[in-house]
Amino acid sequence: MIQKIDAADAAHFAELREKGKAQADALAKAREKTLEKKRANLRVARAVQANAAARKKAKNQRPAPGEAR
Repeated sequence: MIQKIDAADAAHFAELREKGKAQADALAKAREKTLEKKRANLRVARAVQANAAARKKAKNQRPAPGEAR
């Protein structure tokens, strides 16, 4: 009888381990996908900031109206 209980426990815990591993893998995959989205957003934000800085710099370098270059 104890052997049957031990076998049932072993099967039960093996199933729990498999489910836990599947959940951990799914979370890791979701985490990586989220990080990639953040990286993409950061690349876009940096490009936008660089463009704005370049425009501001170009605007500041323009001579005032009526001034000679």
